[in-house]
Amino acid sequence: MNKILQIILWIITIVAIVVVLSFVNKSQKSRVFDAEQVRVNIDYETENRFVDEDGVKSYVFNVKDTTNKLLGDFDVLNIEQKISGNSAIKDAQVYKTIDGKIIVNVKQRRPIARVFTRNESYYIDEYGSLMPLSNNYTSRVVVISGILNEPFASRYKFNYQNLPDSLSSKTLLDDLFILTNYIDKSSFWKAQIEQVYVNKDLDLELIPKVGNHKIVLGGVDNLDNKFSRLMVFYKKALPKTGWNEYSEINLKFKNQIVCTKIYN
Repeated sequence: MNKILQIILWIITIVAIVVVLSFVNKSQKSRVFDAEQVRVNIDYETENRFVDEDGVKSYVFNVKDTTNKLLGDFDVLNIEQKISGNSAIKDAQVYKTIDGKIIVNVKQRRPIARVFTRNESYYIDEYGSLMPLSNNYTSRVVVISGILNEPFASRYKFNYQNLPDSLSSKTLLDDLFILTNYIDKSSFWKAQIEQVYVNKDLDLELIPKVGNHKIVLGGVDNLDNKFSRLMVFYKKALPKTGWNEYSEINLKFKNQIVCTKIYN
């Protein structure tokens, strides 16, 4: 008897929920759209400002929509797709609330490096994908320049964190992502390294913010070892000699640091 009663109660509860949801859905569809009820939440934790509230709202509605358009006329999935089509946006979630609001939650992509080739410039984001520049905002990240011929149009579809082996020998961008991602994950090196330069031998050189020297890294092999040696040199040698004693610090050679002095 108790089991039968429990089943009946469950059925009544389910029916009640369906009725309430149906009522809410019908109420939403017949509600007149109010532009003031659109709420936009943008993830600004990374301090990037590629998109703003007005820009996001332009994907949700236009001037015509503010005159006697019903809330039910807005397709949230379609709005999400429009917003996600913005190259600066990583993810967009759109939904309607019971009280008639349209909520838009946006997460921006986070660049970790800016590439300058002979003819163009673009970003590499934290996931290894290429990202075009924005007219709204310029991100302060490590700059990559030098002997580079990596056109955005033929490279942007690749994710350099998961680049196929068949392509890895055809581009420097996978190595540049590995290096800048390593720098990005260290608060010290992120604050210290200003630029990565690709020289004529395709060696990677680092230009620090402090000091007049350049750091010849070579390739991206053994990064832990190379940066550990550099850190020891920074802590033990440079405080004694001064930050402007050397023009070059070379880490290419195994377990060695080869320095070139500045001669006046």
